[in-house]
Amino acid sequence: MDVVRYGRLLYEKGLTSGTGGNISARVGDVMMITPSGTCKGMLDPTELVTVDIATGRAVGGRPSMETPFHLTVYRERPDVRGVVHTHPRFCTALACAGMTVDPALTPEGLMVLGRKVPLVPYATPGTEALAEALRREVGGANAFLLASHGAISVGKDLKDAFHRMETLEAHAELQYRLALLGKGRPLSEEEAERVLRERA
Repeated sequence: MDVVRYGRLLYEKGLTSGTGGNISARVGDVMMITPSGTCKGMLDPTELVTVDIATGRAVGGRPSMETPFHLTVYRERPDVRGVVHTHPRFCTALACAGMTVDPALTPEGLMVLGRKVPLVPYATPGTEALAEALRREVGGANAFLLASHGAISVGKDLKDAFHRMETLEAHAELQYRLALLGKGRPLSEEEAERVLRERA
């Protein structure tokens, strides 16, 4: 099961720690999501919880507390089949500072993250208020920082969402280190548009 596989990879790469974060995958009309309070690096397939996307009804255990925003993504974005939410060090540092990641620092950032990474306003984790705050942004991007919280990436499958989260954290670290150096600047608008045209 991809949820287990990518949970282990996220843990091994230091993109999540302890029992933080949650992962889900769309399978037809349901999503398979990590259970509440479990280490993503030590998941067993039998622990995953099935949630009906239309009704939100869960079968097989207690789903992640962040189930509301996972459901919002799948309801708003039929193209999305994988969602990753973690608390990576550099993404979370920027999010706690009220900043976001600038994809235009490198061509790869633009190609993987797109034109922007919205900073979703703070709302209490696990609430419908957080799901609604994400809903307002989810149509225009594939990666997000959550103010004072962490990061989310979405993709055509979990592999895509996982790679996007890796790139998001790498760019957050790059941005942080450039700020310490007092150097670095994004690509010109002309070059950014050229990269995005090639990506399309």
